[in-house]
Amino acid sequence: MEKSMEQFKTTLDEHHDWPCDYTFKFIVPAKALAELKSMLEGIPHSEKDSKTGKYTSVSVTICASCSDEIVTIYQKAATIEGLISL
Repeated sequence: MEKSMEQFKTTLDEHHDWPCDYTFKFIVPAKALAELKSMLEGIPHSEKDSKTGKYTSVSVTICASCSDEIVTIYQKAATIEGLISL
């Protein structure tokens, strides 16, 4: 795991008592939405299209049992071209 992800994991562990709810927010190009939805299969989420329809905002809340779950989702999402994690 790269250093910045290790730091992020440490920060998560310092600020959360596991298990807990954690909300992800992603902005994804419309053309890559299916890829993100495939990654989130079975996880409830909400979507909101941008005014132009070029992007979709996706919010996901999970009950995470540890910081590793959160880091794993961010790492998978980072492989989607054009995706922005908030």
